[in-house]
Amino acid sequence: MDDLPNRVPHVILSLYHSQGQDMDENKQETIEVAERWDALDHEGRLLGFDLIRGRTIPSGVFHAIAEIYTVTPERKVLVTRRGNKTLWPYCWEITTGAVVKGETPEAGACRELEEETGLRVEQARLIPVYQVLHRHEIYYGYLYFTALTHPSVRLQTGETTDYRFLPYSEFKAFVKSDFFAAPLRERFLAHQEHFDRVIQDTD
Repeated sequence: MDDLPNRVPHVILSLYHSQGQDMDENKQETIEVAERWDALDHEGRLLGFDLIRGRTIPSGVFHAIAEIYTVTPERKVLVTRRGNKTLWPYCWEITTGAVVKGETPEAGACRELEEETGLRVEQARLIPVYQVLHRHEIYYGYLYFTALTHPSVRLQTGETTDYRFLPYSEFKAFVKSDFFAAPLRERFLAHQEHFDRVIQDTD
């Protein structure tokens, strides 16, 4: 998730270590490969260089974060519970994450949804709801109306620990509670009227 630009540790890759005849296939060395983002201007245009998670972002430079609200035909909204994270541990949220280098916000939203919940969606099914500039992030919010009444959710180890499908009226109340991640609550409430129109009017 991200109002969370520095929350996730480096991705760890394991490589087999070999030395000619003495190669030991059980011996591994680990190296850290930092997640990279495309550097963007305030309108989301590529600046031609990379940003690295955990490092200082220059003034006037941004990176993209995708946020996706999954809604069933019964107008139930998917929420997931975070793990024991540095920021907002065990809080509830909608699906969210940083857009990595080479991705569009739409592609990032689809990838995050599949990684965190196992649900797949085509980019063409995403409905843009907001684009919010805050600090060094550009938040792209999307609605996704799944055709499945009871989607089968697969939680991502270390990222999501629980999930619920809340009727939209209950979701709106839940967002206002302290159980919900504060930055996501602020963005939803700022655009709630638009969410109301789209969710209630979409068949």
